[in-house]
Amino acid sequence: MKDFSGFIAVIQELIALFEDLIPVEQEKLDAAVKNRVSFVDECMHKEQAFVLQLKGLEQKREIQQKQLGMEGYTFRQILEHAPTETAAVLTPLFDRLGAQIRLFQSINSSARDIIEVNLHVIHSALAKEAMGRETYSASGAKKDTRNGKHFTSRSV
Repeated sequence: MKDFSGFIAVIQELIALFEDLIPVEQEKLDAAVKNRVSFVDECMHKEQAFVLQLKGLEQKREIQQKQLGMEGYTFRQILEHAPTETAAVLTPLFDRLGAQIRLFQSINSSARDIIEVNLHVIHSALAKEAMGRETYSASGAKKDTRNGKHFTSRSV
């Protein structure tokens, strides 16, 4: 009989990782909504550490699946091939992990959308501000750049 204890432990670690990551993602969403750039940046740094942990856990999961002779199997396929008592333990774990991943993806998508909207607003404001801006010649006379000529468009 195959020993699924290492695989079960990795799934539990993945669940714990997402339980820790979701509040960070929610904090990022809240900060993006409030337009608090420094908090968004701080959350993104925290996320990077979680991504590294996630990669490590994914490698551990793949190793465990290979040891079980189930390399490349989906969770559903693992349940089909696992002994009944092991499947009874894995089913709620897979359900919980799936729910955590869906929640994370939902919050992440919302945060990404808010950040994109904020960036669009910033780009629009910068473009609007740049229009009609005057520059000065070497002699100090004002030059109007609205006619399409700009001080960087001349030949050197």
